[in-house]
Amino acid sequence: MGRQGWYLPLLLMLVLLVAGCGNQTETNQNNNQDDQTSTSTTETEDSTNSTTTETPSTDTSTDTSSTDNTTSETPSTDTSTASNVEIKNPDTLVLVNTTIPITSLDPAYSYNAGSGAMIFNIMETLIFFDGEHTDKFIPMLSTEVPTMENGLISEDSLTYTFPIRMGTTFHEGPVSDADGNVIPGSGELTPEDVTYSMHRLILTDRAGGPNWMMIEPILGLSSVKDLGEQIEGVEVEALTDLSTETLLAICEQVKEAIYSDGNNVVFKLDTPFSPFLQVVVGYWASVLDKEWVMAEILDADGNVDKKAGWDGSCSSWQNYYDPQVEDSALFDKANGTGPYKLERWRREEEVFLKVNEDYWRGRPANLNVSYQASSEMATRLLMMSQGDADIIAVPVANQDQIFPLVDEGLVTMYEKLPTGTGYFWTFNQKVNPNNNDYIGSGELDGDGVPPDFFSDVDVRKAFGYAFVWETYWSDVINGEGIRMPGPIHSEVFGANPDQMVYDVDLEKLEEHLKKAWDGELWEKGFKLIVPYVSGGQAVKLTTEIMAKSFETINPKFQLIPQDFQRSKLVQDSNTGQIPFDYNGWGEDYHDPHNWAFPILHSLGNYARNMNIDPEIQAQLDDIIIRARSELDLEKREALYHELQRITFDEAIIITMEEWTRRRFMRSWMQGYVHNSGYPSYYYWHFDKAES
Repeated sequence: MGRQGWYLPLLLMLVLLVAGCGNQTETNQNNNQDDQTSTSTTETEDSTNSTTTETPSTDTSTDTSSTDNTTSETPSTDTSTASNVEIKNPDTLVLVNTTIPITSLDPAYSYNAGSGAMIFNIMETLIFFDGEHTDKFIPMLSTEVPTMENGLISEDSLTYTFPIRMGTTFHEGPVSDADGNVIPGSGELTPEDVTYSMHRLILTDRAGGPNWMMIEPILGLSSVKDLGEQIEGVEVEALTDLSTETLLAICEQVKEAIYSDGNNVVFKLDTPFSPFLQVVVGYWASVLDKEWVMAEILDADGNVDKKAGWDGSCSSWQNYYDPQVEDSALFDKANGTGPYKLERWRREEEVFLKVNEDYWRGRPANLNVSYQASSEMATRLLMMSQGDADIIAVPVANQDQIFPLVDEGLVTMYEKLPTGTGYFWTFNQKVNPNNNDYIGSGELDGDGVPPDFFSDVDVRKAFGYAFVWETYWSDVINGEGIRMPGPIHSEVFGANPDQMVYDVDLEKLEEHLKKAWDGELWEKGFKLIVPYVSGGQAVKLTTEIMAKSFETINPKFQLIPQDFQRSKLVQDSNTGQIPFDYNGWGEDYHDPHNWAFPILHSLGNYARNMNIDPEIQAQLDDIIIRARSELDLEKREALYHELQRITFDEAIIITMEEWTRRRFMRSWMQGYVHNSGYPSYYYWHFDKAES
C-alpha cells in the first residue's frame, strides 16, 4: 500500500504502546506517506495487510513462547451463548473503526489502505487475487489472466494482452451530458475505458501517490517528469518547465505503450518486469467509465454534482497532473463495475456501500456495508457485545477487554495474521550537519559524533550487536510479531529463511567498537541523540535496550532517546539530518522488488537518504534492476539472496519485526478471507448466519 512517508514506524509503535494499535512507530516510512499502511494514531481496521487466512480461534491465552506463524486453533464448539442471540442488521455488515481513513476515492490519487478498501469494493481491475493467494490470479475485467502458455504474454515478456469482458456495466449506467443528452459509449465497459484509466493513472502522477507503480514498468522511469527530462536532455524543476512539444510527446508515448486492439488492451513494457501482474491487480489500476469521468454531471437542482475530469487528449493532460486532493473530479465520487455502489460518504461519520444487485460475477454481495467511526474503545466494545457492530477495531492494549466475548462464543478471533509490514533501523552514512540537533558537537570527541559516523562499517555492526531481539519482542511489541529475516519480508518470494540477522553479542559489540574509527572511538566514546515523536514510547524503549548494551561495554558510549515534534522530524528527515532512524514499510504489492527497491535502491524511499558507500550502492542497484527483469525464478531468487547477504555483511540496515495482528468479529460473520493484496476486507465474501 504503499510509497511512503517518513513517520509510519514511529507512529505505529506509538499506536501499539500508547494507543494500543498493532503497528509501529515513526521516522522515515514507506512510500504511502500520509496514506497507505495507516499512519493514524489509533488502530484502523484498514491499516494493514496480511497474507494468509488463519483458522479463527477462541484461545485467549497470552503465551508468547514462540514467535513463528503457526495456524490458530479451531474455534470452540461451545456456542450456547451465541446461539441464542438474534442476528442484528441481517442485511448489513456494520464495521466500526476509530476513524474514517479515506483520503480520496480517485484510484489515481489514493495511496492509503482506508481509501483503497473502499475503491476495490466499488471498482474493479483487470485481474483479481485467487482467494487467499497473493501470487495467483483470476480473471476480472479481463476474461483471461495473461501467461506465456496462453500466448497473452509475448516471448520477450514485453507485451501483455488482456481480453476485455465486453458488456459489463458500470453502476451509473449511460451518462448524460449537461444538456441531458446520453453520451455514446457510456455506462458499458469497453477497451477504451481501460486504456483511458491506465493513461490517466500514469499522467496524473500525483506526488506521493501510487502512479509510480505503473510508470516504472511502462516507462522504465519513476515519474513522467523524468520522461520529459529524458526527451529534452535537461533537468527541470517542474513539469511546467518542459516545452509544449515535450508535453505532447510524453502523452503520446504513454498512449503508444497502452492501447486497444479490437476487444483487447495491450501493454508494452519498457523492459521485462517480473511483478507486472502484481501492479495490474492493485486498486490504483481500477477501471473507470471514461465518458463518466469526462462529463460534468448536474444534480436535480441543476447544480454541479461532479465536475468534468480529463478529456483524454494529449493537449490537456498537464492540467490534471499532480492534483490537490479535492481538485480531482473523483475525490468523493465513485462509479465502478464492482459488487458495491457508493451510497454516501459522511466524512468523519460513515461510509455506506449498497449491494450492486446487477453485479456480473455470478452473484451479488450478501450484505450492505456501513463503515462507521468511534474513537472510544468502550463504545466500540459495547456495540460489539450488543450486536450493533459486526467488526470493530481493537487496539492491542485493549484486547483483554474483548477476550471474554470470545470465550462466550459471541466473537470470533483470528490471530497470528501477517500484515505485509516490516520494520528496521536505517543508518545515514553522511548526515547533513547544518543546525543538526542529533550529532552534538559534530566531532568524535565523546560529546557527539561526526557527520559520517556511520560510514564506518564497524560502527554499524556494533549497533547491530547491541540489539536485544528477545527483550524487544517481549517488552516492546508484546509478542505481536516475528523477526524480519532481511530487507525482504519472510512471506515474499526471494526472502532467505537462512539469512543471518543481528542480535545481541557483547563480545562482538566490543570487538567492533574497538576497531571502529581506527580505535579512536573506543578511547573517545560517542554521544548520539535518537529522535522519536512526542509520546512514541516504542522507539524510546528500543533505543534504551541498545543503550544498555553500549553502557555495559563502555560508559563512554551514550545513545540517548529524545522526543521531538513530528513537524520537526519530518523536516529533518527530508533534509537528511537524522543519523539513526527507525522505519517501516508496508508492501504495495507482494513481490520482492517492492521491498528491495524502496529500501535499498539509490532512488528508493530509504536508500536515497542513507548515503550508502557509492561502490556498495552501485552493487545494490545493479542487483535490484537485474532481479526486477529476471524471469527465471531460480536466478531471480539467487539475486535476492545475494542482495540480502550484502545487506547483512555491510550492516546497511538492522531488521526488526514483521508485525502480526488479531482481528475480531461477531461469530455470526461467515466467509472471511485474508489476503495481503487486499487493502482491507473484501466485503463480497461476507455473509451472516447463526452459529
